[in-house]
Order: sequence, then C-alpha cells, then structure tokens
Amino acid sequence: MNGFPPVHANDGYTTWPKCRTMAIMVDGGSPPRNGVATLDTNRAKSRFGVAYVRAVCSQAGVGFQETSPDEDVLAVDANVEFEIAPAKVQVKCTGQFRLKGGATATWPIEEAWRQRWKRSGLPVYFVLVIVDPDDQAEWLHHQDEATLHRAAAFWVRVDTLPVGQNIVVPKAQRLTVDTLLLWAADVEASFDGARGGGVVA
Repeated sequence: MNGFPPVHANDGYTTWPKCRTMAIMVDGGSPPRNGVATLDTNRAKSRFGVAYVRAVCSQAGVGFQETSPDEDVLAVDANVEFEIAPAKVQVKCTGQFRLKGGATATWPIEEAWRQRWKRSGLPVYFVLVIVDPDDQAEWLHHQDEATLHRAAAFWVRVDTLPVGQNIVVPKAQRLTVDTLLLWAADVEASFDGARGGGVVA
C-alpha cells in the first residue's frame, strides 16, 4: 500500500534523494531496528496508514473491510461499510510531505488504477496518510494522558479523475468523522439517477 514517491509536492519541500528512492524500491525499506520487528519500514508504514483510516472509521462507528492482499486487483485497499453500500478506498502512507505548509500533495497515478476506478459504480476515494516526521519511532507518542499520532490523513475522490491528471490531494480535505458523512451521501447519490448516480461510463 505504500507506493513510489510522488512526482512533486506543492509544499515547498524536497522529495527524497534518488539514491534513497532506489534503495527503497530494491530492498523494501530499512531493516527493523528494535530487535522484535518483522516488518521493514515500508511495510510498517503501509500497515500504519490502514490502521489510521480504520481508527477514524471506528470513531464514527462505521465498518472497515480491508481487501485481502491476494485479491487487491481493483486498486482498492478497503471498503468503508455504510448502510446502503460501501465506499471504496485506496490508502497510501508517506513521510515525504509535511503536515504544515503547502495546500496540496500530488501522487502519481497508474493508468490501470484510473481505469478500474472509473468503472466503479460506487465512489472511490484516495486517502493519503502523512507521518511527520518520517521517523518510525516518532509515529506515536505514548504520554500519560493519551497516545498521540504524529500523522494526519487527507482525501480526494478519484473515480472521476480526468485522464492524464495525477492525484492532487487538497490539504483542506482532512479525513475526519465528518468526512464519512460526505462519503455516505456520495454513496447514496450513486443509486439516484436524478442526482448523477447509477451511471457507469
């Protein structure tokens, strides 16, 4: 679930150096450092991203059904289970952006993703979970009062993404419980032809 680095960021920050990018693509990330880990950094980041989205759904009392890794053929990592029907979600987790600064974050899209999302009769959302700083030991802070996430998630709908356009995630669209109300309305509208739903291009 954690893919290649973005093409560019509108944050004013520099993406990872090419040599580090190559190392990640070849060996899957840094080796575990704490003596008990079985996941490398990239896989741990992927799990963190999904867990973050699941936590928001849990707060809202909404089901979250993760796609089996062997069945991830529709470029969808999970379904967010609403009463009428699910919304489909693709999750990416990265430390290449900062939480503060910049209005958007841009992620490259594979054309196969776009075609699969376009054929969906239900809304498909891309969720970008940003960990900041990009240091696995800093993702969570265990304090006396609470455990704090050094992360936030942002989203954009992608089943209507125009051809040739990468995924531009507005930082104004923070993933919260209120987001799920918007998604549920979109799902319901997909069954209402008068509201533009129910039509597969």
